[in-house]
Amino acid sequence: MSIKREKTSAFRKLSIYGFEMVNGGHNFYALLDFDVTDLRKELRAGRSGGSGGSLFAFMLKAIGKCLEEYPEFNSMINLKSKTTFSEVDIDIPIEINADGEIYNKQCIIRNINGKSLAEVDREIARAKETSGEEISYLTSRYGQKLFTLLPRGLVLFIFRRILRNHKLVRDYSGTVFVTSVSMFSNAQGYIIPYAGGPKAVSFAVGSVVKKPVVKNDEIVVREIINITAAFNHDLVDGAPAARLINRLRRFIERDYRELI
Repeated sequence: MSIKREKTSAFRKLSIYGFEMVNGGHNFYALLDFDVTDLRKELRAGRSGGSGGSLFAFMLKAIGKCLEEYPEFNSMINLKSKTTFSEVDIDIPIEINADGEIYNKQCIIRNINGKSLAEVDREIARAKETSGEEISYLTSRYGQKLFTLLPRGLVLFIFRRILRNHKLVRDYSGTVFVTSVSMFSNAQGYIIPYAGGPKAVSFAVGSVVKKPVVKNDEIVVREIINITAAFNHDLVDGAPAARLINRLRRFIERDYRELI
């Protein structure tokens, strides 16, 4: 039996610190199924004509528009104050392969409601191709290693100080977090995102699968996407969350042309 032992990377150390910092949140979750059959046809037609964008870019746009219409979900809270932002800045993780090492970096799409689907796609593609700090923060491995040389208590102190300043949280990690596993797996199921800290909501976008559903009193096969929403119960309650979910459903299943 062979055992491989290696040092924990600076990136993983920072992840551990980050998870520890936001541990203990009060969240509730919604496991959602949305019909994207007609939406995907519209997106494919747009791309064949030289316009439109990807399904993931649309999901980001739909979430951004919902948060614009329901600004309480584009907010942050602590024991002393609540901050609501007018622009929606979506933070998504991007997988980077640099010199044979795979790691994640953040891509923050600023003011997503001011961008087209094509612009969102281009911004994500550019983030995958860059390794500097122009798209995100602490993406350089040298900076990560330097930061993790600090004592653990000092690192957590710095992180917690940042959490108290909602403007800094927005600058460093946007106003809402959205992750997707659909590009890596087509397995059916839900992804529960790790949620914590001052933000109101986080989303995990799953894969698209074909399912039998009842439509117009007939059983038909439709393309269904799985989405999980994690809500911060310190900031929002069930009824507003239900209204946000209903609006998101309308964008995805009926009003999608408003965002394309």
